[in-house]
Amino acid sequence: MNDIKNKLLWQEWVMILIRITWIVAIVTLTYQDNPNFPLEIVFISTFLSYVIPVILYKLQSELYVVTEIILVGGLSLYFAYTYHLAQFLSPAILTLAFFCRGKVNFYALPATIIICVLGVFLNFGFDRNKLLLSIFDVLFIYGVGHLLQKVVYSMDAIKKKLKLIKDKNAILEQYSSQVERITLLEERDRMARELHDTIGYKFTSVILSMETLRSHLATKEGEGKLQEILDISRSALDNIRRQVHEMDPQEESNLDVSLLNLIEEFKSNTNVHVVFRTVGEYYPMAKKLKRTFCRCLQEAMTNATRHGGAETIQVLLQYHKNYVMLQIQDDGIGMEVMQEGFGLSGMRERLSEYHGNLSIDSTKDTGTIVTCLIPTLHKEESFAQDKIHILVVDDQPIISDSLELLLDKYGFRVSVANSGAQALKQCEERQPNVVLMDIQMPKMNGITTMKKIKNRWPDTKIIMVTTFEETSSVSEAIEAGAEGYVLKSVQPEELVAAIRLVHLGGTMLSQDVATRLFKEYSPMPKKPPYELTPREMDVLGCLKEGLRYKEIAAKLFLSEGTVRNYASSIYMKLQVSGRGEAVKKALDEAFL
Repeated sequence: MNDIKNKLLWQEWVMILIRITWIVAIVTLTYQDNPNFPLEIVFISTFLSYVIPVILYKLQSELYVVTEIILVGGLSLYFAYTYHLAQFLSPAILTLAFFCRGKVNFYALPATIIICVLGVFLNFGFDRNKLLLSIFDVLFIYGVGHLLQKVVYSMDAIKKKLKLIKDKNAILEQYSSQVERITLLEERDRMARELHDTIGYKFTSVILSMETLRSHLATKEGEGKLQEILDISRSALDNIRRQVHEMDPQEESNLDVSLLNLIEEFKSNTNVHVVFRTVGEYYPMAKKLKRTFCRCLQEAMTNATRHGGAETIQVLLQYHKNYVMLQIQDDGIGMEVMQEGFGLSGMRERLSEYHGNLSIDSTKDTGTIVTCLIPTLHKEESFAQDKIHILVVDDQPIISDSLELLLDKYGFRVSVANSGAQALKQCEERQPNVVLMDIQMPKMNGITTMKKIKNRWPDTKIIMVTTFEETSSVSEAIEAGAEGYVLKSVQPEELVAAIRLVHLGGTMLSQDVATRLFKEYSPMPKKPPYELTPREMDVLGCLKEGLRYKEIAAKLFLSEGTVRNYASSIYMKLQVSGRGEAVKKALDEAFL
């Protein structure tokens, strides 16, 4: 009975109460006028015939109409035939109309009319007026019950929609507050970085330039004025660095805690059940990556509830030595064809900034799986720049000293040489990992110095640093063995990234240098065969190796459904029917 009490709406309880009150009144008034029937038997049998259909209504609604008509209708006919009692069916007609929905009314209404007509016939015989009046009564009562049903359930539908709107609004408000908070952190981080990379760098150059003027000042008064200017500049630089430190949002909590806090906040504002678990051992990562994962989780959970109607979301965070993966799986409605809106496009764009990828696997009526993956350096490698020894070679002390000060702030060990001969001596004594080499130097230019260094210490990485006007020597430097080529106007962050890349075995050409070089020699780009995308070429290569879809998905960090989509696209573009024909065609035409 507790289940029934919990399932019935208060409006339904009101209808049941009206029905009981009505039948009690009918029995009581009829007994006062004609006390020739057993009152206890009528009350008990009527009560049971009214209670059983109500119980079945919530336990198994399909049997409600049949039970109502058989029990109440049959009992009414029995009372009409045995005790000549009428009007016992009227309360049941009202509730029957109230509880019946849809096509059931086409069967319930005729059945009640037939039972009512039979009851009148058993009571009064064939009385045309009474028969017509009874049919009218049935139609009127049934219409009132059906009208009450429409009113009640319309109110209930409106109430549910208002609650849904309220829940959606709460989700949007929570999403908006999180976006505002993360955007503020990103903007503060950007401003801190800009101050560090522009104004701080300029102040450092100004201080170094003024220091070089000391030897040119002949009076103590001039030296005093210079010292005063230097003190002011250093004080201003210290203030800027302090402001940068205060603006830079220090997020001491690791990624697990950040995501968990985001989930708890989401759960407090919605009725969605979220399960969070982690796999692997945590290791430190850049704050930008943390914010990217937070944004992706936030967007995925919002989409799952707002568009998918999910009730449960499972979040998995996996740490691997080569990548970090965040997977969000929901039990929403899903869809066969996923259309990427602004949110998903933003997620893909953010992940691509860090060479990550976004994959979405959605099945209709099953749910959606969103996987965000960003490759990372292993814990030992991520801090390898602390051990990198850099040799800066430039004949202008202001530039070499400025670079030394700048790179020292990033944790590198830096040495300085102002000529090719000094560079060779420094390499012999210290054996640096990376050399930043200026091209135009007196006596021994950068390319000659680089050739000698490469001849004696071939493992030393060399990055040529030059002005835009000197890019004509790019080809010669690369042929001589340079691993990188950047302009002196490069942003400090880009220079640091180039050093790390070259130190790990990569090569680096700045965009300006590459543009200049390609303008001088730019062969016609080779179009991908059959307009295959790079990812489709990757899948085709895996097919060549004989891998199954599941193995390809694991290797390329994709879902199995996404791999199947890529394979179908490959077969269509190559105009083949299967993997065997696709691989054969690729090998025959030599584009794999």
